[in-house]
Amino acid sequence: MACGLLFLAATDAHATAIEQAMAGIGGHPPCSPDAFDFVVIGDNQNYEPTGQPECFKQMIREFNLLRPSFVVDVGDLILGGAADGLPPQWAAFEAVIGQCAVPFFPVVGNHDVSDAASEQLWRQEMGPTRYSFRYGNSLFIALDSEEVGALDRLPDEQVAWLRTELDAAAGIMNIFLFLHQPLFSDLDELGKPIDWRIRWSNVADAIKGYPVKAVFAGHIHVYRDCGIRDGVHYAITGGAGVGSGGATEEEGDFSHYLLVRVRGDRVEWSVIRPGGVLPSDVITGKRIEEMHRIRTELVRCEDVDVPYGAACDRDISVTIENPRDAAFSSRVTWELAPGWTVEPMEAAYTAPARGSVPLRFHLKAEDAAQVRFPVPRLKTVYEAVEHGPAVNVTNDLPLTPTADVPHAPTAMTLDADFAEWPGQAWIPLIYASDGFDAAKTDDLSCRMALLWDGQNLYFAAEATDNEHEQPFAGDTVWAADNIEFFINQWHWGFTLTKGGPEVFLYEGVDVSLETVNTDVTLAVRRDGTRTRYEAAIPARFMKPATLQPGSVNHVCMIMNDLDTQGERHWLELMPGAGIDNTRARKIRMTLR
Repeated sequence: MACGLLFLAATDAHATAIEQAMAGIGGHPPCSPDAFDFVVIGDNQNYEPTGQPECFKQMIREFNLLRPSFVVDVGDLILGGAADGLPPQWAAFEAVIGQCAVPFFPVVGNHDVSDAASEQLWRQEMGPTRYSFRYGNSLFIALDSEEVGALDRLPDEQVAWLRTELDAAAGIMNIFLFLHQPLFSDLDELGKPIDWRIRWSNVADAIKGYPVKAVFAGHIHVYRDCGIRDGVHYAITGGAGVGSGGATEEEGDFSHYLLVRVRGDRVEWSVIRPGGVLPSDVITGKRIEEMHRIRTELVRCEDVDVPYGAACDRDISVTIENPRDAAFSSRVTWELAPGWTVEPMEAAYTAPARGSVPLRFHLKAEDAAQVRFPVPRLKTVYEAVEHGPAVNVTNDLPLTPTADVPHAPTAMTLDADFAEWPGQAWIPLIYASDGFDAAKTDDLSCRMALLWDGQNLYFAAEATDNEHEQPFAGDTVWAADNIEFFINQWHWGFTLTKGGPEVFLYEGVDVSLETVNTDVTLAVRRDGTRTRYEAAIPARFMKPATLQPGSVNHVCMIMNDLDTQGERHWLELMPGAGIDNTRARKIRMTLR
C-alpha cells in the first residue's frame, strides 16, 4: 500500500501514528529542500510489557532539543506477544512518543507483528505496514520485513511495490530505505559470515540505477556500519532499548541513535549516545548562584572546632532552611569516614514554607589520630528549587582544627637555628599528594610553628628531605623544593634558591601580586638532609588581620619536593590547600 502525504490534524483522534507524522512534516517543510536532518533509531521495546526504556525517553527529550525534521524508528516498538495483550503496550508506546515534538515514523518489527491479528492492531494504531513519503529532495520508503507468511526475504509482491515507488520518484535526489530485519547483512547476529544475496538479492536488483543512498535496519541490538555495496550505504541501528545481551560495547552494544544530515546529494550520519545533548540553559548563572546558596547557606552544619591533636565527642546541629512558599520533605544521610561515627545515620525532615528545621546528630571520633580528613559527609536532596531540578547536596563535615599562637618569648633572631623556639608546639604536615606515601619520612617529612609579637608574625618550618632540588627562582619555585604558606588572604613562597633564600608573594591585600618580596625576612639553613626555614612577616603584610591577642588567622602550608629522580610531590598541613586559597581548608590559629 503506497501512502502519500496526508495533511491531517495531529489532534485527530482517529489518525494513526503514521498519519500524524505525515501531517507533521507536511506542516513543516524544510527551509531548503537540499538541507535537512533526520534521526534513525530502532529496537526500543522493553522487557516490561507496558513500559518503555528510560534511554528511549531520554532520546525523545534530546530529539526535542535537536529538532530534526523527523524520526524514523526501524521497528520492535513494543515487547509484543499474543494480540490480546498488545493494546496496553501500544497505549504505553503512544504515550511516550506523544512527548516527541517532531514527527515520528514507525517501521514494523517482529515484536510488533507476528500474526494476522497483531498486524491488524498495527494498522489500527500505527498505520500501513509499508509506506513512503517525500521530504525535501528525498524519498523515504518503509518496508515490511515482517509480512505474515514471508520467510527471511521480502516477497516478490512487496518488491514489485518497491519498484513502483522507485519509478515514481522523478526528480528525487536521494532515496532512503528502512526495514526492521537487516536482510542485507553479510554477518549474522553473532558476527559469523553469511551470504547476503540469499535474503537481499531481489531488493538489491530492484534498487540498482536509482539514487538509493542508504538502507537502515535494526533487529540486532547494536550499531554496525555494514559498508557500501553498489553505491548504497547499509547500517544497523538497534540501540534504543535493551542491549544485545551478548555483544560487547566495542562490538556496537551501546545505547545510540543516528543523526543523518542531507546536504544536496551528500548524506552522512553521526552515532550519538543519549545523555550528551543538553539544553542551552542547562547551566545558567541563576542556577549556579542558587546551587551555591543551597549548599553553603540553606543546608548548614555548624562548624566542628576541635583542638589540634584532640579527640571529638559532641552533638552537632544541621539546619535546613526553606525560603520558598511551599514545604518540602527529604532526608539527611551521612557517609562515614574511617574512625568516625554519627548517630543517627539518617533523619527525615520536612522544611516548612518560609521556615527552617533543625536536626541534631551526635558526632564521635575516639582516636585523636582519626580526627582528620576524610571526614563524614552530609547528603540530602534539596527540593525547594526555582531554577532547574532538585539539588543533590554533599557537604563535608565542617571540621576546623584549632590551635594557639603564643607570643614570642624574647626578641627574635632570624638565623634558622630555632634558638628562640624551645618547647614550641610543632604541627606536622600529614596530608600527602596523590601517589606519595607520607610514611616515607626519609624522602620527605615536615612540621611548622608560629610565634608573634607586635611587629611580626614569625614562621618556622623544619623539613627532612633526602635531597634539595631547586633550579628555579621567581614564580616557578613551587615546581621544586619550596614552601607555600597561606594565611588568610595571603599566599607566600619561601625558597632556598641557587642565589640564596627568596620570598615570593603570590596573593595578598592591596599590594603588587606575583612579585619577589624583600620586606619579609627569610633565613634558610640546610644541614645534611634537614632544612630549616625561619621567616618574619611584618604586621602590614597581615591586613586586614592584626597582631594582637585574640586575633584569629586561618593557616595552611604546603611543602613541595622535587627529586632529581622522580616526580614532584608534596605534603600539606590541610588537604587541598593549593587548589584555591579562598576555599581551602585551613587551621584556625588564635594569637595568645
